[in-house]
Amino acid sequence: MLQYYQPTPFEQWIEALWLRAGILTPDQLTIEEVSDRLDVWVHYMSESSKALEWMGIRSVLIDLRLTAERQWEDYLHELCHILRHAGNQTVMPRSFLEHQEAEAKRFVLYASMPFSMIKDMKLPAVRGEAVQQLASRFGVTCELADVRLDQFQRRAFEAVLWEEIGRLNRESSEEGALEKKQSSVPGDEPPI
Repeated sequence: MLQYYQPTPFEQWIEALWLRAGILTPDQLTIEEVSDRLDVWVHYMSESSKALEWMGIRSVLIDLRLTAERQWEDYLHELCHILRHAGNQTVMPRSFLEHQEAEAKRFVLYASMPFSMIKDMKLPAVRGEAVQQLASRFGVTCELADVRLDQFQRRAFEAVLWEEIGRLNRESSEEGALEKKQSSVPGDEPPI
């Protein structure tokens, strides 16, 4: 399945970010490691997680009441805002806010379980076991691992489908050309 998967440009951007930061293995995908390598200050508090940048200091405030997996997912969500978004979300137009939130959700998915770290894994054939393996290996919730696995399957199926459509179109074109060639016998003139 994974041999057909093609990362999106956004996924490739995240993969390049991890590579530049020297984050190459799932064991390095932790709040502490990523923060240290990307120079982001982290503070835990009893409030909803949020990101802020003030006077060049990038900070992520994490809700300490959450599980470790949810803290990691919140951290990545807020990290996306720091790395890719500008402006105060409390005063921006709703459509712009929705775009930023959608991108931050995709960032969490791609950054927490990078394709480069999954492509050589031997995932179990049983979906539930594969989800559990991803969740355990990457320190994410089973819900997030399930979404990522679903994404891999959908995109791989799409790639196989497009490949098959291309093959059928080529065969159809070749058959049409052959029929046309066979129907035009030398010396026969088409009726006027």
